[in-house]
Amino acid sequence: MAGDQWDKFVSDPLNDELWEMWTTRATVNTGVFRHLFHADPDDNVKTFEDYDAFLGAKGSRKMGHLFDMYQPVEVVRQELDKVKGHLVWMPLEFLCNAEMAEKGMAVNQFTESVYT
Repeated sequence: MAGDQWDKFVSDPLNDELWEMWTTRATVNTGVFRHLFHADPDDNVKTFEDYDAFLGAKGSRKMGHLFDMYQPVEVVRQELDKVKGHLVWMPLEFLCNAEMAEKGMAVNQFTESVYT
């Protein structure tokens, strides 16, 4: 309905109250997805060694499924009930300490323009 309380609430995207709601929701949603699904990418994963540990043993789980399939259903439901909307934090620190370039690999004008 036009002109309701939510229209007013979002009319100023720099409003402190709106920002607080968004950041709180993003934090809660990100935490739930991290806990239940080990959502990938994740800011807690800084290196490829971290990534291997985060994913678990190869073939031990399916992407998008519960990471720990032995959690009680009640716990999973309680956690999922905390999720509101689709807002999560963008993982800006994912693999930030990982060595991405291969040793001895040359950079030419083309690759430099693509990756910088």
